[in-house]
Amino acid sequence: MKNLIYQVWAGKLSEEAKVSSKLMKAYAEKIGAEYMLDLNPNIASKLVDKNGMYFEWLNPIIDNKFLKYDKVLSVDLDIFPIENLKENIFEEDIGDIGACTEPFQGKLRATVTVGGHINRQNDERWASVVKKNWGVSLPRDKDNNLKVYNAGMVVFTKEGIHKAKEWMSFQEYTDFMRNKGFGRFYTVDQNYFHLMVFANANVDFREMNNGWNSQIHYVRGPLAITNNINDERNENTKFVHVQMTGHKWNEQSLYEIVNLSQSKWKFKYSEICR
Repeated sequence: MKNLIYQVWAGKLSEEAKVSSKLMKAYAEKIGAEYMLDLNPNIASKLVDKNGMYFEWLNPIIDNKFLKYDKVLSVDLDIFPIENLKENIFEEDIGDIGACTEPFQGKLRATVTVGGHINRQNDERWASVVKKNWGVSLPRDKDNNLKVYNAGMVVFTKEGIHKAKEWMSFQEYTDFMRNKGFGRFYTVDQNYFHLMVFANANVDFREMNNGWNSQIHYVRGPLAITNNINDERNENTKFVHVQMTGHKWNEQSLYEIVNLSQSKWKFKYSEICR
């Protein structure tokens, strides 16, 4: 099997991204995979009239150079493998394409609006448009919130890449959702990905264990919990998705966030609220 861990970045690499790249490259070597860091590739961006950079992580379904691999992991540069990780992600049962949910998003979007327009109301409107035009009822969690699948960590098989290539273009999707009056978030990559794997009957999509994309991020509004952080790490955690923006983390702080309990973090909480 020939597998690849793929990371992509637009602009100058941040210090956090350098750490992620370093750790993912080492992890790739450990599990016998190749590693590729794609800086400013401008592949997907050429196919969309605006906001094309959001689609760049989907380059494996565009550029035929990726077809030489049996599986490709496309993973964001704010995701970090835990220390001494032994499990091989490419041995997971992913069907054609696999990804993890964001368990907290349903509750969050029911209580606050994120990024100016991301909320339950718009989620439901988007799902209604999908149902009307593609005849698909999107999956929901136990509280009847729409499941959110995070596009920061997605595994493709070669067959999955072939099937994804047959789906509608980025521009077609973007134009369609813009014409329905949706804000940017609903017109770009992550919702495109949802539609691709659930409305494309040919794709065998598998929901992966959340340990492969354990989120740790700020919480705003009425759901704010201890230290205003939602920490989804647990005994199954393998990759940690550090979405605590607004601070320039150094390698030591990232090590602590990824591998230690909050009580053992040496930096002060006030540092991450700036």
